[in-house]
Amino acid sequence: QDVAAPLHTQVDLGCNFFVSAEVPDPRRVFVALGFGFFAELTLPEALRHLERRSSLLQRLSDSLTRDGAKIRAHIRLVLEVTPPPHLATPPHLATPLLPSGHAPNVCPSPRACGSCRGCRSPP
Repeated sequence: QDVAAPLHTQVDLGCNFFVSAEVPDPRRVFVALGFGFFAELTLPEALRHLERRSSLLQRLSDSLTRDGAKIRAHIRLVLEVTPPPHLATPPHLATPLLPSGHAPNVCPSPRACGSCRGCRSPP
């Protein structure tokens, strides 16, 4: 019988609290698959599984990095186009000016310009 030497390792119990552990026969190991499921695999199977999982996580990380860069670019674009809040005019107060330079329906001196409603309306 070919029994491998015991494997000494540390196991994370959670919150970075590690305890020493000994695997008496390291030819087969348990690999966490997620959601509380484990698989008993041989060392070559475990290595192959972990390489594929590492590759998948790397692709996911790259995708999230690209998405984050796009979001940052959109935020910068909006910040460059939008004036600071203390300089911005609220949309309900922004009124287009008439050719005379007055806002429609608002004339500082009635009967003076003749182009706004206040100037044309009777006294």
